[in-house]
Amino acid sequence: MKVKNISKGLLLGASLFFASSAFAGEKASVKVYDDVKLHGKTLHAGNYEVKWEGTGCQDRVNFRQGKDTVVTVAATIAPTKVAQSSTGYSTSRQEDGSLALKAVVIAGKKYTIELGQREAAAPAKSETAGNR
Repeated sequence: MKVKNISKGLLLGASLFFASSAFAGEKASVKVYDDVKLHGKTLHAGNYEVKWEGTGCQDRVNFRQGKDTVVTVAATIAPTKVAQSSTGYSTSRQEDGSLALKAVVIAGKKYTIELGQREAAAPAKSETAGNR
């Protein structure tokens, strides 16, 4: 009887562990070298923890610095043919001269995190690459 109860407990515990890890999402650290804008917020140069869940087009990405969430945005996880060799980001220069964060790539992952932006009043001028 005890063995049966212990087995049930272990099975329940294992299923809860795997279920929680399936929804825990993924995270990585990204160093931003310039002040960039994302969804109306400014990410100042520094290290950020980026956390995302899922692999589809309706994902949410959180940018955290320390214990504070700086911004949460919609994102699309776009597959790539090869895994990224390093972590980095891409930006575009806005008409006012500021940089807008467009995408994040994570070392070892076969996808790019394309960040959702509010419709800007001024279109982007050019694309630039971050810390690749």
